[in-house]
Order: sequence, then C-alpha cells, then structure tokens
Amino acid sequence: MQLKRYEAKNISEAMVRIKSELGPNAIVLSTKRLTGEKSSLIEVLAARDDNYMTPEEQEYKNQDDDTVNMLSVIKSDVNELRSLFKDFKRERDVYNELTELKETVGALFDVLGIRKNGKISTSLSKAYYYLVSTGISKRKSCALLEELKECNPVEDLKDFDHILNILENMMSKSIASSYHFVDNKRISAFVGPTGEGKTTTLAKLAAHYLFKEKLNVGIITMDTYRIGATEQLKTYARIMDVPMKVASDNKEFKRILSKLADRDIILVDTPGRSRNDERHLSQLRESLTTELPLETNLVLSMTSSSENMTDAATRFNITNYDNIIFTKLDDSDKFGFMYNIIDRVKKPVWYVTDGQDVPEDIQKINPGELARLIVNNRVNKNLSALSN
Repeated sequence: MQLKRYEAKNISEAMVRIKSELGPNAIVLSTKRLTGEKSSLIEVLAARDDNYMTPEEQEYKNQDDDTVNMLSVIKSDVNELRSLFKDFKRERDVYNELTELKETVGALFDVLGIRKNGKISTSLSKAYYYLVSTGISKRKSCALLEELKECNPVEDLKDFDHILNILENMMSKSIASSYHFVDNKRISAFVGPTGEGKTTTLAKLAAHYLFKEKLNVGIITMDTYRIGATEQLKTYARIMDVPMKVASDNKEFKRILSKLADRDIILVDTPGRSRNDERHLSQLRESLTTELPLETNLVLSMTSSSENMTDAATRFNITNYDNIIFTKLDDSDKFGFMYNIIDRVKKPVWYVTDGQDVPEDIQKINPGELARLIVNNRVNKNLSALSN
C-alpha cells in the first residue's frame, strides 16, 4: 500500500490532487485541521493499493468503486466540519460550510443517482470532480450536472469529453444572459479593492484607444491615497502623450470633465480600498456622480480567493458598476472562480488581462470564449487580443 500526506485548503482541493497522483481508487484514511501558521489548511492522509489500475482499465471496472469514493468525499467533508467545530470558533464560516455541504450532498445523491440504484455514472462523477477542480463551487457544479441530466438523454452522457462540450455550451448561454445592450459611454471609471490591477488595466485600454482606434484620450485619477499611484499614471500618460488630471473630490472631478470636453473618451482611475470599508464605498459612489454618461468597471484579480472575489463583487454593488474586468489570469489556476461571480452578480465581462505588458496583455472576451476559458481552465492566447 502506498501512503501520501497532503496539505490543502479544503477536502475538495485535496481530493483533486489525490485523484491525480494516486488514481481514482485512492482512499482517504484521515483528515485533520492543522494548527499554528497553517491553521487555514487541513491535512489529508490518503492511500492506494499496490494493485492500482490505469485509468483505461478503471473505465471497465465495476462502478461500485466510484460510489465508495464519492461517499468517502462526503464523509471526509463531514469530518472536516466536525474538526472546525472542535478546534475553532468560526461560527459563521462553519455554518456556511455546513449549509453548503448539506445542500451539496442532497444534490449529489440526486444528480449522480445514488438514491435510485446505488451506483454513480463514471463520466458524471468525473465531470463533477473536474468542475470543482477548476474552482466552480460544489453547489454550482451540482446545479450544472442536474441541468445536464434534465436536458440530455442518458446515452449522450457516457463520454467525458462530450459532457464537457455540453457544459461549455450551457455555461456560454448562462453567461450570455448577464450581458446587456452595449451603449459605449464617453467616460469609463475603474473601481475595485486595492491591488487588483486597476491602474495597469486603465493604461492598457488607454493605449488601445489611442493607437488602435485613433481616439483622443484623457485620463483622470482620483487616487490621492496610494503612494506613487499618481506618478505611475503620469508616467503612462507622458509616454502616450495624453492629458492626465488629478481630482481630489466630486467638485474637482466635474470641473476636470468639462476641461476634457474635447476628448473622445475619458478613463478614470479610483483609489483602491478594503471591500469592508463601507464609508469609502459610499464616498466612491458620490465621487463618481455626474450627469454625463459614465460606465463603471469593477476590476477583480484572479489571485484572490473565490470567497474574497465574490464578497468584493457583492459589496461594490453600491457603486452600481456596469461590467467586470478579471485581471492577472496568468497567476491563477482556478478559472471557475469567474463563473461563480458572474452567476452571483449577473454582470457582463468585456475584458480579461493576463500579464503586465502594456498594451499587449489585455483581451476582449465574449460569453462563448469565457465559457471555453473556464472549462479548459487555462488562458487561450487566441482570444480577441486588443493588440492585434
């Protein structure tokens, strides 16, 4: 028997690694919450028998093993929650995890058919594991599989690759429902928490509008808090030879807008603050108030956790943002986070960024391309790059 120890944020992440390294027949022997500096992680001890079969051989094995593995995952999730109750006093987090686990277990039993015949479709089970591994939440993964089963005959759900193609089409339609009629507005503001990439994203779009679309561009920054923020944007503006103004409040903002009346498009950088700073978010909304047509883009970094990104997307709703821009895709391996957020806030995504180069590393994206990006779980350089 081969034993291996894993450290992960949760049991789902651990199971993806276990399945990948030890194979589908691996079993979980124990789980426990780590202490000290690693208190946010759990330790999972897994094992596989020396008679482990290849994935090709496993396809022909009795599906009872899949049932055992799935139930093992569910049992491990329960053990993880018990450990949280015992070792920590995070009542809110524990309650949320318990609620999601309860709903997920019920959905899994229905979707994968455990209640009916005690066996799990190998392809559906594999699809569930895969969706979770991309960062899509357990609840949304179950919902996708449930819709998949309702809308497709059983004989079409035996091939894993075919299932992924169907899921991609489903996600594309779901994401497209969040898009609305595009009325390009002359003023475009960028909001979001600190460190999400707002300034760099603004510079990339400014270069695109200036050099590719031949528009007269103006830049305004309202970020008078962050050290060096104004100088960074001034450097970009000087290189591109576009006017850049600093607005300290709403009154100054309106005055500068009138001075830039000759510009085809005006890009507005805003200060990044904690998503928990409700006072700042209210002030930000007031600062961007104008009678002129203005669109607001929420900038979210893919280096954040799904929970933090979703929380930011919810809290920044106070600014009435119109669109989402996801940044730093090159530093992420969980593209399913994007689907969680789009499904939650119902906002369109027009751009994604995948590097620091200005203006190259920004790409325009549509619902179909976004769904493909999420399902493939990797950056597709064939997207509609603005620099082309």
